[in-house]
Amino acid sequence: MNKLNEKIVQFISVCFSSSNEHMLDRLFEQIDNGTLTNEFITWQSRVRFPFELEFLAYDMLKEAERNDVQIMEVRKYLELAFMMAKKYKEHEPRVSPVWTGPDLESGLIKLNTYNTVKYLIESAEHEVFIVGYSFSFREESVKDILKSVERAVEKNCRVNIIINDVEKNFKEIMKHWEKENYQLNVYHWTGRDSSAYTSLHAKLIIIDQRKLLLTSANFSYHGFHKNIETGVIIENHDIAKDIWKQYHSLMKENQMKKAY
Repeated sequence: MNKLNEKIVQFISVCFSSSNEHMLDRLFEQIDNGTLTNEFITWQSRVRFPFELEFLAYDMLKEAERNDVQIMEVRKYLELAFMMAKKYKEHEPRVSPVWTGPDLESGLIKLNTYNTVKYLIESAEHEVFIVGYSFSFREESVKDILKSVERAVEKNCRVNIIINDVEKNFKEIMKHWEKENYQLNVYHWTGRDSSAYTSLHAKLIIIDQRKLLLTSANFSYHGFHKNIETGVIIENHDIAKDIWKQYHSLMKENQMKKAY
C-alpha cells in the first residue's frame, strides 16, 4: 500500500510540475461518470494523458490492482494528494521578474511594474509597507495606486510609508490623500550621522510580511510607464519578513522620524 501512495504522489507531482492540473478535473469527472475502470485501456482512450503522465498512470493502476484497490478508492487518494499539493503550491516560495518597458514578442518578463504594485496593495489583508525615494501622483494612473492604498486602509490594514527626507514627498502624498479620518503613517529618513548615509534610495513594497516587491522604479508616472525599470516580486519567503524587520529596526532606533 505504501508503494501505491508513493505512485499516487508522484503522479500528482508531475501533474503540477508539467502544468497539467486541468487533466485531473477531467480524470475525476470520468471516474464519477463511471466511464473509467481499473483497466488502464479505459484511461488511455478517454483521458489521453501526455506520455510522462500516461506511464505513471499505468504504473499507479498496476499497483492498485496488486493491492486490490478499486477505482473509487484510487480517486479518493488522488483527490487527497491533489488537495495537499495544491495547498503546498499556494504557499511555496515564488520569485518573478517585473519590469517597466516595451512589450517584447520574445520577452521573458510578463509582469509590468504598475499592475504588480496595484495587485500587491489590493491583495493586502493586514499591512501595506512602502519604502520609496520619490513620489508623484499628478497622473491619474498613479493616483489610482494611492486609491488602492486608501481602500487597504478602509479594510483596516495598517499603512506605513517611509520616504526620503525631501519635503516635496510629504506634500505630494498628503495633497492627494483623501481619507482624512484614517491614519496614514509617514516616516522619513534622518539617520544618526547624515554624512554616512546621505539618502534613502530604496524602492520596495511589503504586503503582510509575505509578499515583497523590490524595484528600481519610483512611485511616479515615469517609474510606472515611461522609464526602463526592473524589479523582482518574491512571495512566501522569509526574506520579506527579514527586510520588514530591518526597516522596523531603523524606526526603533530612532533613525526614522514620523512626519504624519
